[in-house]
Amino acid sequence: MSDEALKSYLLTILKKINTLVKRGETIITEIPELVRKSQKDRHDNDWFEAAQVDERVQKRRYGTTQAAELAGISHSLLYAAEQDGRLPEPEYRNDTAKKVRAGYTINHINHMRKVFGTGPKKPDSASAAVIGILNLKGGSQKTTTCQLFAQYLAIRGYRVLLLDTDPQGSLSFFFGKRPDDNVHYENIIAPFFLEDDEALVEAGHPPGSSRSLHYAIQKTYWDNIDIIPSCLQNLNIDLMMPRVMDEAEVPFVDRIMKLRNGLLEVGSDYDFIIVDGTPSLNLSTLNVVSACDMCFVPTPAAMLDFASTLQFAGLVAETIETYNESGVCPNIPDIRFFITKYSKSSYAQFMGQIIRRVFSVERGDVLSNEAHASDEIGKANNSTYSIYEQNPSESDNRKRLKVTVEMFDKLFSEMHDAVWETCYADFDREPYVDKIEQIMANAEPAKAEIENYSKQSRGGSR
Repeated sequence: MSDEALKSYLLTILKKINTLVKRGETIITEIPELVRKSQKDRHDNDWFEAAQVDERVQKRRYGTTQAAELAGISHSLLYAAEQDGRLPEPEYRNDTAKKVRAGYTINHINHMRKVFGTGPKKPDSASAAVIGILNLKGGSQKTTTCQLFAQYLAIRGYRVLLLDTDPQGSLSFFFGKRPDDNVHYENIIAPFFLEDDEALVEAGHPPGSSRSLHYAIQKTYWDNIDIIPSCLQNLNIDLMMPRVMDEAEVPFVDRIMKLRNGLLEVGSDYDFIIVDGTPSLNLSTLNVVSACDMCFVPTPAAMLDFASTLQFAGLVAETIETYNESGVCPNIPDIRFFITKYSKSSYAQFMGQIIRRVFSVERGDVLSNEAHASDEIGKANNSTYSIYEQNPSESDNRKRLKVTVEMFDKLFSEMHDAVWETCYADFDREPYVDKIEQIMANAEPAKAEIENYSKQSRGGSR
């Protein structure tokens, strides 16, 4: 191929790629609005507009009885509070002939918890528990775990802050923050790490903003989940941080504890802080490890993933040895492992046994519950709405969705208890948490909603 022909070919390919990128960016921008329009006709417009953040909506609806139970009150008290003004009037469906309640989102339920003071929280004198989901291996379900664990905790009423450190920003995308579209350099942790006050001031923040992470915290469409999003410019941290720290003569231990100090400062407003780590071990990842009270390492039941997890554990060990030899003592988290992409196949069962035997040094090192491979996770990721956001009545396979949700509920309950034991060992588990677990375990959401709608249709509005 001649030089001229090669140049023509390259220009053709470039034009093709630019076209598909432009199309993709257009669709990404329009999808949330299309989802918004599809939901809007079903619910009260005033509530819908008030709850909207970043053009995403809460799709999951709970019936009156289950919503009241989740809020820690009786359904009669819920009705009374709606009538006397303590709670807003309920939403009604707009696509039915009769007046039928539309059900309640988690945002509605959390408002009930605030009104009646029934929401769970960390012990009053405790700091937020900082939890990292880390592994060197891409595709080990780090981001999926962060998304679902945060929603599991939020459903139960906890206040959660998510930190996305992965430059790809997949976790940010799931919560309506589109990397390099509505998330830019001044919205991520990079200015904090690089102490880039100039960039934040230029973006409209007051002088000194780079000394705290408050500038980067954004609301999501879950009113008790906030996020510090990410985009590709987080790559600047590892490229520039060593030079910035050298010029400022920052001690080594302060460099690797920078993130922890920042999270502890903003953590007073939250019960849990969940960090989505990058698939690499670098200066920002060392900051993540040192920032955490506890790290959960997702380990797929496959040989290559097992080897990668083993490599990650070895690198963490080498890092700790380096700390010891250097005479520095940064924070080191309690590290636990859990098996992902598990199945009934003999190969997965075999690898599961290997993972448990290798990584179980003390009791609890490998969680007893696994995250099984599930088509529901793939379908949810394709729609960007998770299994915790799906209405059972709209699922093409209610039974499989129910089984998947119950599976993750068991895993996350174990993770919650492990965090509580590690971070709040001197405090008792709140009775309200046990009550929530019992409600969620015994509930049949789809059946409850259908029965509730049916009763309201026959009896009219209350």
